[in-house]
Parts: sequence; structure tokens; C-alpha cells
Amino acid sequence: MLNYLYFALLALFWGGSFVAIKNLIGEIPSFTSAFYRVLFSVLFLSIIYIKKLNIDFKNDLAKKEILNSAIAGLCSIGIPFAFLFWGELHTSPSLAAIINGTVPLWTMIIGILFFNGAKEVTRLKLVGLVLGITGIVIIFFPKIKFSGSDLEIYGLISIMFMAIFYAIGINLNKTLLSGHKYILGSRNTIIQQLSSLVLLFVLTLAIDGVPEVSKIMNLSASGSIIYLSLFSTCFAFIIFYKLIEHFGAVKASTVTFFVPAVALILDGIIYNRSLELYESTGAATIFLSMYFLKDRKIT
Repeated sequence: MLNYLYFALLALFWGGSFVAIKNLIGEIPSFTSAFYRVLFSVLFLSIIYIKKLNIDFKNDLAKKEILNSAIAGLCSIGIPFAFLFWGELHTSPSLAAIINGTVPLWTMIIGILFFNGAKEVTRLKLVGLVLGITGIVIIFFPKIKFSGSDLEIYGLISIMFMAIFYAIGINLNKTLLSGHKYILGSRNTIIQQLSSLVLLFVLTLAIDGVPEVSKIMNLSASGSIIYLSLFSTCFAFIIFYKLIEHFGAVKASTVTFFVPAVALILDGIIYNRSLELYESTGAATIFLSMYFLKDRKIT
């Protein structure tokens, strides 16, 4: 029973992150907001895992593994966060969460094209691939053809790049980190966060300028930062790894089915926004594609 409570909390933490991002970027520039999320996440993770952070930087194997972890982190966290936070300036949390649901689709496509993932393709996954692409077209086409402003379309494209880089990060983590002996678990998590922190700090200075620390003293902004860094990142990953341990990776990963639904509900409650008919149709098609794209045992 406790594990199912963890499952529900994880869906809430991750689904709520899209609404928290929308609130935060209303107070603080987008790249600065992403930087703060990772900065405080690193601080919280360092406190939690302080006894496991000792790393021998003279060890050649450790150096190579640190580099692999840092590269994977940029694609898994830093670059996707930059696209996500900017994209949500111009689109809704619910649409961002729906497009986030296409990560398994892009993971499969990128795996086939660049990571020798063709051997993992099944007929069911091909059905999921077609459905996922169809869902994306259903959401994008009316906005491009009829109703969407340029900025809204750019926002959706930005969030699509978030999903693509998440997928690249997943494939890199499977490929680069599979043989790691030294940089594992909490060490790997923190190194990935640190490399992302450096990237987001550079983007912040280059685009948003020097962060105004006074802005995070705002109760709304500080609440969003704490939620994103502590609950949606630190606690979420700890819970996710615990669920993998008890449920297995496949069953634990089904939490991604519920994340867009949570975001849709919270977006409706907080921002009073509901989906257009074509958005709902596209979302339903993408949700269905996620079912077919999941790894499963076939008997």
C-alpha cells in the first residue's frame, strides 16, 4: 500500500512541476528560473547524499566516467530544462505535459537512428510510433494553419525539443553509463545536475543577465523553486528509484501515463484552462501511443 502512495505522490510531483514552472516564469526570467531549479536541487541532493560524494579525481577511470555522466546530464537535464522553461512562456502547462508524453516516441526514434535500437522494435512499438506522430500532428497542425500565434508555435516547438533531448539523454544514459563502475547512483545524479547547472548559468548570464536575487524572496517564486527543486527533483528521483526497486523498471515507468493527467487537472484548477477539441484528440492519441511504446513481456 505504501508503494502505491509513493506512486501517486510521484505523479503529483512531476505533474505539478509544469504548473509550478508556469508560475515561476511569471516572476523570474525563464533561463534564470531553470538555473534556480537546478541550483537548489544540487544543494538539496548534496545534503541528502553528503556521505557518498567523495570522488577520487586522480583516478583515470573516474575522470572518464565523470565526463560521460556530465555529457549525459546536459542532454537529460540542462538542455531540456532550457527548452521547457522558455517554451512554457508561450504555451500552457497542460500542453507542455502532453508533449512531454512523447518522450518514449522520440526515445525509440533516436535509438533506431543513432544507438542501434532497431533490434528492440516490435510491431506494437511501430503502432505506437505511428500513433505518437499522428497525435503530434493533430496538436500542431491547427495552430500552424489557423489559430496559433507565432510565439505559441515557437513555444510548442521548444517543448518538442525538450522531449527530443530527454530522449537523447535516455539513450546516452543507457549507452555511456552502462559500464560504469565508479560514478553510479547518487554520484551520477549530482554530476549530471552540476554539468546542467554550469550550462544554465551561462545561458542565464548571456540571455537574462545577472540574476536578481531579490526576486526569489517573493513568496510565490520561492515556493515554486522549493517545489521544483525539492519535490519535483530530489524527492521525485528518490521515490522513483524506490519504486523501481519494488515494482521493477517497467511497472514503475508507467507513472508517466498519469503525469499529463495531473498537469491537465491542475492547469484547469489554477489557470481555468481547458483543452480545445483537437488538443484533447491529440492528447488522447499520444496517451494511446505511450501504451504501445512501453516495454513489455509478450507471452
